[in-house]
Amino acid sequence: MPLTKLDVFGLRNLKSVQLTLSPAVNIFYGNNGSGKTSLLEAVFLLGRARSFRSRILQSVINADEHQCTVFGLTQNLGSAIPVGVTRNRQGGGVFKVGGQAVSAASSLAEALPLLLINQDSFNLLEGSPQHRRRFVDWGVFHVEHGCQQLVQRFQRILKQRNSLLRHDRIDSDLLVVWDREFEDVACAITTARENYLQQLLPIIRRVLSELSPTLEDVDFELYAGWDNTKPLSSILEMDRRRDQQFKTTHHGPHRADLKIRFERHMASEHLSRGQIKILAIAMLLAQGYLFHQRTGRHCVYLVDDLAAELDVHHKKLVAKLLLDMGAQVLITGADRTLLRDIWAELQLEEIKVFHVEHGQIHEIKADISE
Repeated sequence: MPLTKLDVFGLRNLKSVQLTLSPAVNIFYGNNGSGKTSLLEAVFLLGRARSFRSRILQSVINADEHQCTVFGLTQNLGSAIPVGVTRNRQGGGVFKVGGQAVSAASSLAEALPLLLINQDSFNLLEGSPQHRRRFVDWGVFHVEHGCQQLVQRFQRILKQRNSLLRHDRIDSDLLVVWDREFEDVACAITTARENYLQQLLPIIRRVLSELSPTLEDVDFELYAGWDNTKPLSSILEMDRRRDQQFKTTHHGPHRADLKIRFERHMASEHLSRGQIKILAIAMLLAQGYLFHQRTGRHCVYLVDDLAAELDVHHKKLVAKLLLDMGAQVLITGADRTLLRDIWAELQLEEIKVFHVEHGQIHEIKADISE
């Protein structure tokens, strides 16, 4: 689902932006601080209703504005679908898909599936379990049918259980009832996660065979968030005193993690920094491949400063894989020549180049091979 049109108003240092994008590759170059990453942030806001740079929504909005708005047109089976997001300083906003207001950011994610490759992507291996849960759950949301409703149900149950744990006097019978529901939904989520990873791992290995064959011996193990050799009900029962003491639920899918191993060692401890980067990128590329296989659609890749993260050889391999996948790419960098060279050998015609300077973005009408 390529993004063919993008309008941005009131976001960070960007001036009023109105762009027509290529369905293939879009290069944004300029000096540091010119607004390149802000442009990717605007697209991320359009597909996720939040920033990838800050949890503080106010920082996304231009200092002279009360709100920011991002509007785009996506293509799906030949039809143009408008998508829009407005966020204000109070934290509220309006989301629209197909001209209709929607209440959940998940509707935006479904209309504009995005994958981000930037410096934070390497937290997939080196960061907290939250990063790996998000990675898995992106795929579960987009590939496993009906899982979004399951996750929403789990979140309600977890919230209700934690609320009950905060009471001074706990109704034990009521807690048992919530524990039964908690276990049912937790096991269903874990099964969906495991099914997704079983499909994804062979594709990751295939991508690694192109990027770095020495890394093909990677393996995944999903930690469910509890010792799932035992019934979750017995775990919750054993945890009850501690859960009541700390007023929170210590085990469940909200504590899951993805154990990534290479040659039986934890990958984050065994691999070099360069190998970690390649493996993380391979994982994200594989997600795009699987998404296309299962849905017939393509996600949009936002790639922030790839040139700074990989050597020339691997940059070109990543570019080729993105091209072979058929996904739309928005890529940033400081050096136009370096970005141009990544794609020049691929003989790709559908490339657009944009110069970003002081928050203004202008398309460069020039052959990328020049």
